[in-house]
Amino acid sequence: MADAKPPAVPHVPLGTVEEVKEIWDRFRSGASVACPADGVAMALAVDAAVGVYRFVCTQCGLSSPWFESGPGGMHLRGYAQPHPRSGSPGD
Repeated sequence: MADAKPPAVPHVPLGTVEEVKEIWDRFRSGASVACPADGVAMALAVDAAVGVYRFVCTQCGLSSPWFESGPGGMHLRGYAQPHPRSGSPGD
């Protein structure tokens, strides 16, 4: 009997550096960025404390991973929450 194939891993929109770079380049050129899930505008979230960004759909909440972009290129940082600022409640 043949071994069963593992289930296919579903594609996560905005999960690759190429996909994030594409919308980052469009955003930087002044174009609006539409959510791949529902077509609604995406907002840019910024965590200046650690110098990272992510795109978040203003309606469904789909988001890209946190990323940094600079002279060395774009690097994905992951889906973790941003670091709390110093002096924030809970520090």
